[in-house]
Amino acid sequence: MNITTITRTSILVLILSAFLSSMSLAENAKEYNEHIVYYNAFPTDSLPPEMTKQYGLKRSKNYALVNISVMKKGAGIPVGVKSDVSGELKNLMGQTRKLDFKEIKEGKAVYYIAQVGVQSHEQVNFTIHIKPEHGQEKYTIKFSKKF
Repeated sequence: MNITTITRTSILVLILSAFLSSMSLAENAKEYNEHIVYYNAFPTDSLPPEMTKQYGLKRSKNYALVNISVMKKGAGIPVGVKSDVSGELKNLMGQTRKLDFKEIKEGKAVYYIAQVGVQSHEQVNFTIHIKPEHGQEKYTIKFSKKF
């Protein structure tokens, strides 16, 4: 295993551990007929500098990372599903900002991340639209977060 592979694997483990810690909370997952959608948003200052550099993110308490994962239900361990993901956030003053999601593929895992600027103590409402590949269903996830 070369150093690049080790670094990428380390970064993936960090993303997964941050994301999986949130997945244990029922409020961060929505279950549908064929899929489970996991979602989370958190300030990027909690991410290691190597990770933010790897994925071209700004590391700051004034930037949030929105993380979405769509998993296909079935026998055994759920499998990541490629999806069309879009969304926006709205603050309490009614200002809306579009979220630009980037697909991250590591092995069989597929994640969608978007970074957006937030103010300290800002309460925002997220609306995320998801269309899994090879499916007829479309999902809309709504959640709020205070930064």
